[in-house]
Amino acid sequence: MSGNASLSVWNEDGPPLDDQGSPEQKSKNPPPLPTSTPVVKSAVEESRDVPTGDLIQFESEEERVNTVDPTAPTAETPVPMEEQSMESILRGFLKEEESLTGPDYQKRFYQIRIEQERLKSEYSADCANAPRHLPRNRYRDILPYDHNRVELAKDSENPEGYMNASLIQLPGGKTNFIAAQAPLELTLGEWWQMIDEHNVHLVVMLCKLIELNKVKCERYWPDTIGEVEMFGLLEVTLEEEKHFPDDEYLLRVFKMENPSTGETRTVRQLHYREWPDHGCPSGEKQLLKMIDHMEELHDQYSPESPILVHCSAGVGRTGTIIAINYIREQMKAQSLTEIDIFGLVIALRRQRASMVQTQDQYQFVHRCIASYCRKHLGIEEPKPDNLATQLPVGSSGTVKLIAPPTPTTSGDQPASSTGYQPDPMLAGSIVEDEMDATNVPDFPNEPPAPQGPEDLGNSAAML
Repeated sequence: MSGNASLSVWNEDGPPLDDQGSPEQKSKNPPPLPTSTPVVKSAVEESRDVPTGDLIQFESEEERVNTVDPTAPTAETPVPMEEQSMESILRGFLKEEESLTGPDYQKRFYQIRIEQERLKSEYSADCANAPRHLPRNRYRDILPYDHNRVELAKDSENPEGYMNASLIQLPGGKTNFIAAQAPLELTLGEWWQMIDEHNVHLVVMLCKLIELNKVKCERYWPDTIGEVEMFGLLEVTLEEEKHFPDDEYLLRVFKMENPSTGETRTVRQLHYREWPDHGCPSGEKQLLKMIDHMEELHDQYSPESPILVHCSAGVGRTGTIIAINYIREQMKAQSLTEIDIFGLVIALRRQRASMVQTQDQYQFVHRCIASYCRKHLGIEEPKPDNLATQLPVGSSGTVKLIAPPTPTTSGDQPASSTGYQPDPMLAGSIVEDEMDATNVPDFPNEPPAPQGPEDLGNSAAML
């Protein structure tokens, strides 16, 4: 995020100049402390030092009130500028969005990838990399940092209380999040343990159980309404499942109970089902509606608790939702001072690697924030002529689909020489048959050194 501008005036060739035109010299030492007791003047002495030639003298308070204009602004009554500043920020963002091209987005996202490489050496993930925890990681290259990993109560089977999940807190944000990978069969009990111990009341799920004939998440709730299922030491009942007219997301209501103590809690889950892995929803409208619903549920039932958000790896779709919501909250609170999506993604990646995982998702954040800006300003949404207007465009003018390889079971290299592969959302109409899917999790068959989602490949050649 940008800092305050310097008050010094710089010339074109060097540092600020003093009154004589010479460069100001920066002192490496702080100014010396006073060597004697400061002199404090009496009220009479102070009054002698005040010039009175320009002051108006009044014989009474009534005369002063009748003479001075009470509506004139003073140093103590500044003219409010919040709304004007907010509108200026939103219009400035929309103006910049109109000028951005596909290569512009590509260059920015490449810089994000470069920064991610640097962060690998800055933040450790020693606990996640411990051999005893490898079976708890769905992907070997998507690991929580040590400094903000979610910790569970320790026991003999999990002596470090490890969970592949990260606490996400952004400065000025109203809502705190837990960003997590989808549970594996091995971690189903620990998943509900995390919900219990970290006082989670709302879960947002952004993937299907199976995508492209591959298990992306173990079902962590009973299959039918009224059914009870044990997950570790906790008993979970599916009480309600509510579908909405658009059918892109649904609401499930669970009752979680600890049989040993009798304590119960209601946990709600919003499940958005139309978001392809490494891709984006076909439009912004329904996803933004779900984010509004997320805020309503959070504010109504658990405003002080973190929201648990997960997709399969807990970085791409998960980071996208958190980024959109962060700027949205500041806009609603009238506390927005800038819209810096690039800086926001970097801030998220300092808390969990690969957040907002692909260039498509990065551009989708831009599109959603632009939609919020237009809504706030009362500007009608544009009607795209065709799909190409929503996709990055290369220097040749052709549409470029940019999505890094999925860190899953296959050791094959991507077909593209650049290290990217097309978004499966655009590969044709894909019908998923969950009954025919192979029930094999991603982790066990990964190659020893998988190509991670942040593999740069030959991306530099594109710039």
